[in-house]
Amino acid sequence: MRLLLPTLALCLAGPASAQQLEVHFLEVGQGDSTLIIGPDGTTFLFDGGNNGKGNSTLVPYLQGLGISNLDYVAVSHYHADHVGGLDEVWNAGIQATICLDRGDSNTPTTNTFNDYRSTYSSVRQTVTPGEVVSLGGGATATCLVVEGAIAGGASVDISRSAQYENSASIAWRIEYGNFDLFVGGDLTGGGNSTTDVESAVASICGDLDVLRINHHGSNTSTNPNFLSAVLPEAAIISCGAGNQYGFPRQEAVDNLNRWDRVIPIWSTTEGTGGTGFVDAGGSIILKSDGQTWSMSGPTGLNLTAHCDEVAPPALATGELVISEFQRNPTVVADDAGEWIELAGARTGLPASIVGVEISGGSTDRMELATSLRLEAGEVCVIASSGIAGTNGGIRPQIAWPAGSMQLANTADELTLRDSANGNLILDSVQWDISWPGAVGTSAERKDLLSAGVLTNFVGGSVAYGLGDLGSPDRTNDGDTTIFHDQTRVVVITHPSVGGTLTMDWHMPRELGAVYQGWVSFGTSPGIIVGGTHIPANKDQAYRATYRLPGWSGFVPTSEVVRATTKVPNNSALQGATLYGIVVTADLPDQIRTQAPPVDMIVQ
Repeated sequence: MRLLLPTLALCLAGPASAQQLEVHFLEVGQGDSTLIIGPDGTTFLFDGGNNGKGNSTLVPYLQGLGISNLDYVAVSHYHADHVGGLDEVWNAGIQATICLDRGDSNTPTTNTFNDYRSTYSSVRQTVTPGEVVSLGGGATATCLVVEGAIAGGASVDISRSAQYENSASIAWRIEYGNFDLFVGGDLTGGGNSTTDVESAVASICGDLDVLRINHHGSNTSTNPNFLSAVLPEAAIISCGAGNQYGFPRQEAVDNLNRWDRVIPIWSTTEGTGGTGFVDAGGSIILKSDGQTWSMSGPTGLNLTAHCDEVAPPALATGELVISEFQRNPTVVADDAGEWIELAGARTGLPASIVGVEISGGSTDRMELATSLRLEAGEVCVIASSGIAGTNGGIRPQIAWPAGSMQLANTADELTLRDSANGNLILDSVQWDISWPGAVGTSAERKDLLSAGVLTNFVGGSVAYGLGDLGSPDRTNDGDTTIFHDQTRVVVITHPSVGGTLTMDWHMPRELGAVYQGWVSFGTSPGIIVGGTHIPANKDQAYRATYRLPGWSGFVPTSEVVRATTKVPNNSALQGATLYGIVVTADLPDQIRTQAPPVDMIVQ
């Protein structure tokens, strides 16, 4: 008998709502625009990109989020690539209640600035250092600096800066619970004869989770003194593809991403290339509940981390493993296309990779400084290049610093150590010419709970990216891992055009609970049910499956449910990625457990 579970199903299909902070780093080409949405829906738009970007990017983006009015518009400084699109937003009918800037001291005489000033004249307010703006739900934005004046009374003389307008930038610290973010326009740090404002601001800013890099990754900013004070666990760059300035500059990236402190650095575009950062392929969305934070990009790139004040449990041997590695790519240069995939192998609690050292051979090593959360079976790719076109077509979560690692093709080793726990060896893999993989094919671990030995690895069998074989950033094609104490999805028949998709949903200790399963084409931004984030989008696949017979009901005595559906005979689906997921709940909407989404490529 089919059980529709109308209350739960309706809730799962309904609009998302949760007490979390959202930050949207918009892809506006060579410019900057950041939209902050507080936990109660308060909106704070910081900068608006260049002329034309208001109409082409900001207005459609805001309308897509259902935003018809902005509570705050704030301006870092008066250069066109930061204020040019704001008058277009207002003129499109999305007007602001309050506009915060530095006022009319030392203003430029450009038409762009004059258009901005006249458009927002009725709502402009001059912000002062130390001023706190409520973003609702306990989230705040604190102004740290205005035209060289520092919160708390200190000041920096910027009158002789080679880039006065950039040095005059307003910077904000965004806080929600234990989460902290810095956004500072084009604030300067002393490079290229600019005044070092960054170092003075760092002294009152303190430790950060995420840094929006100043001045698009220019070498005028992101100086070592500033970074040593704020110690970001991740960084965001906003710059234009192929821009004329060479952004992000390699010097700035190298200051951030060092072999002894490796962090994810994501850019809205590939800029002019380089190493040590990841091209996210467009606008980047960050979310935080005050204890954890997550980032996602439009191509499916995503990660989740603990806030740095939240100490995760120490890892034991075997709870974080090397799940796959590509040591000899063929569609791109060997040293550009190498990558390592780490997987969580601890049930009950997520593994954290902070303080984990990855070493290879006798000299190669790098230490991870971000407390990324990996649920059992969840993976993180760390690659030699973060530019998809030069990295075999993949976008890793982390790009390793230049020169940090090089995987030998015939014989080498990889070791994971917990530097904070007596250099405990978590996992080790040593390969030689007899191992699967090599030429254009990755080596995939079959069982995440078993040792990293030859018999536990197979060669990748499905093409990824530009044509090499493997499964970066998804469940290994040869995976046989069974996490016996975790709600999980096991694929029985992989999807194929015109064929059948069959999954088994294992739900141990959930006898009698309500279950609901489905597939979707994406996991981000997902949906919120009863305050729990579910990584599944309400897309066409979701709508077609969640009401299928047998895809909802009460967990049976066996604690396993087999779900089957027909894949449409539509050639356009070939190569698409489907994600299978199941949750258990108490009616009406109290989520008990959820399976990590399992990805499947339609054949």
